[in-house]
Amino acid sequence: MKYTQEELAEKLGLQKSAIAKYENGRVENIKRSVIAHMASILECSPAYLMGWSEATNTNQPILMTKSEEDHLMKYRSIDDKGRHTVDTILLMEYNRCEQEQSKISPIPQRDRAHLQVNAAHQRTDIEVTDEMKQFDDAFFDE
Repeated sequence: MKYTQEELAEKLGLQKSAIAKYENGRVENIKRSVIAHMASILECSPAYLMGWSEATNTNQPILMTKSEEDHLMKYRSIDDKGRHTVDTILLMEYNRCEQEQSKISPIPQRDRAHLQVNAAHQRTDIEVTDEMKQFDDAFFDE
């Protein structure tokens, strides 16, 4: 599964920043329900997702959209020549998309300094109370 942080966050009903924190290990107590839902979306086991297992197979049925089900039913009803044609075109399109993805190179870590967020600094114009800090921590942990 190749999801952007934004796409995965949308599927989970979370903010993109939460996914970034999960990926970077900045959140230690992820809710079990979030882990289970994320594992389902990513088609892996919660144990694999948490790094406790190397096995990705969850023995869960593959969830398909109605459109995917329709394609599969049509594929199953065509003859060998038709399946060969579909397989060939699918492989060509898959390779084209893989090549497009490979052209998008991630920004090397050393070149990311200008991308760091500078807007979320601790306030200095007021006294920040422990209650305010706890609220912020709880808000960003969700």
